[in-house]
Amino acid sequence: MSGRGLDHLIEQNETDLGFLSAYGGGETSEELLSLIQQAVSEEMQIEVVDEGVSFVLHLPNLPLVASDIERRGFLNGKLTAEGVEVTITDYGPEQRRFIERLVEFIQSE
Repeated sequence: MSGRGLDHLIEQNETDLGFLSAYGGGETSEELLSLIQQAVSEEMQIEVVDEGVSFVLHLPNLPLVASDIERRGFLNGKLTAEGVEVTITDYGPEQRRFIERLVEFIQSE
């Protein structure tokens, strides 16, 4: 294949993959913080850390199981009887559902 053939092939197969951002991933810690701030309630503590955004909620009987914080986009999760601590490294559908579920739980208390 000539050099032009390869260039032509690459041009033909170039695709705008911007829609993938809807699935989360690739955000800086500051971008993550901004996205998460829009979703959390005042009971939730968040702050930028090296790996992403630290998320802490101290409330008993949270509607969570360990696998909720062991998915892609979560790091160093700890679920105890007193609450949850986890680092959020991406902000995709799993993280949105996680936070929405906790906000709903808090509002129903």
